[in-house]
Amino acid sequence: MRILLLEDNPDDAEMLVFELRRAGFAPVWQRVESGADFQAALEDPAGPPEVILADYALPQFNALEALHMLRTGGYDIPAIVVSGAMSEESCVDALRHGAVDYLLKDRLSRLGSAVQHALSQQRLAADQRRAEETFRAAFDHAPVGMAVTDLDGHVLEVNQELARMTGLQPAQLLLDMVLEEDRPIVADKMKRLVAGEAEKVSKELRLCRSDGAPLWGQYSASLIGAGGGGQHGGDQRAHHVVHQIADVTDRRRAEEALQRQAAKLARTNSDLQELDRLKSEFVATVSHELRTPLTSIRGYTEILADAHASSLGATERKIVGIIDRNGRRLLDLIEDLLTFSRIESGTLTLTVGPVKVKHIIDAACEAIRPSVETAGLTITTDIDEHIPVVQGDGDQLERVVLNLLTNAVKFSDPGGAITVTGRERDGEVVVWIRDTGVGIPEHEQGMLFTRFFRTADAQKRAIKGSGLGLAISKAIVEAHGGWIALESIEGSGTTVGFGVPTP
Repeated sequence: MRILLLEDNPDDAEMLVFELRRAGFAPVWQRVESGADFQAALEDPAGPPEVILADYALPQFNALEALHMLRTGGYDIPAIVVSGAMSEESCVDALRHGAVDYLLKDRLSRLGSAVQHALSQQRLAADQRRAEETFRAAFDHAPVGMAVTDLDGHVLEVNQELARMTGLQPAQLLLDMVLEEDRPIVADKMKRLVAGEAEKVSKELRLCRSDGAPLWGQYSASLIGAGGGGQHGGDQRAHHVVHQIADVTDRRRAEEALQRQAAKLARTNSDLQELDRLKSEFVATVSHELRTPLTSIRGYTEILADAHASSLGATERKIVGIIDRNGRRLLDLIEDLLTFSRIESGTLTLTVGPVKVKHIIDAACEAIRPSVETAGLTITTDIDEHIPVVQGDGDQLERVVLNLLTNAVKFSDPGGAITVTGRERDGEVVVWIRDTGVGIPEHEQGMLFTRFFRTADAQKRAIKGSGLGLAISKAIVEAHGGWIALESIEGSGTTVGFGVPTP
């Protein structure tokens, strides 16, 4: 440790150094007597001293003059005044001129602790200056607006960003930048902060730009102490408030735009739901009105087609057959529309009872057999003889099987095969229908159970259908508490399966 001794008595200087060594220091010291030598020591190329011990009164130069030289020269070196005798007035005078402590030469036992205290205070002051410099740099160049006020809200300092945003200047009240409607909110939160009821205040509020235009700011405030260090609300040393304001106008505008868009979309969605409801009602009404005359037409064509009840010729019977087939197609379509309308409206009811799965599969296969033979296909069933009975609507479950078989026939080329299997598995009855048809592209498989969806291949090959079969089948199976799934490889056939729980 470098020590500068302002002392005219070499023996006293040796005594001071001795006390320092006894206190555990290893001083490198220099003794001077005049102002010129004192100044030269301060400007030593090796560096200024770390501590100065100055005699209060010397013939050529005294401690007060040395303290004045340190103060005017901007030297940050702790100085301790040492004297053989000092009055109370002299001690106060030395402290007022910048001495950190004073000692009497006949009481040097306190010298070590005095030097240690002086060095600690110097380090603390240096740390505080660095903290203040850091705070000042952050304050001046912060990307958000910042201000420091007293506890009454009078502005002491404003950084560049806040001055640019609001035009706020020192000596104004902080509330001057807040829109009038929001001032009571800020005043109340500041009151709670100063009273120690909150450690921090945070609020989005409206501010006035320097050009008079409003802006939204994310505002926060907290108490700080005299040295710039943060203090809790209950700390009596906290007597300043630091305020931060981030301009969130663009974000608020974006949020408001999104809210308006969401409201618009909600209205549009509501309108679409209403249109969908009206469409469903219209489809149900029209389908119901069409079913009655079509049922009558089919009844009369069946009478005409009966060989024992008709004397029609071959050509006429062929025409009647065409009418009957097309009438049946229309009636099936109408039945699909009515069923789906009930599903959408939640009015589909199931007539639940015991269902033998083998019986509904056999019935569906028998119904589809003419189409299978016409298409040049084969159909095989593999149903476990011990498959349990399920509780469900037999007609609706048979309809599911028939829908899946109809699709297998439509999308299989002549010479293909259809296989129907039925098994019990993990507490449910599972039915799989496999075909060797054209398969379905992967990108279309996710849409297959959507109402009115028809594959590109179906449209290209003009395969007849409404696009409702799989959607209706899915709704029926799920109404039974079951599931339905599909697997397909383009060009290698399709497998559709469904499962319903056993009692």
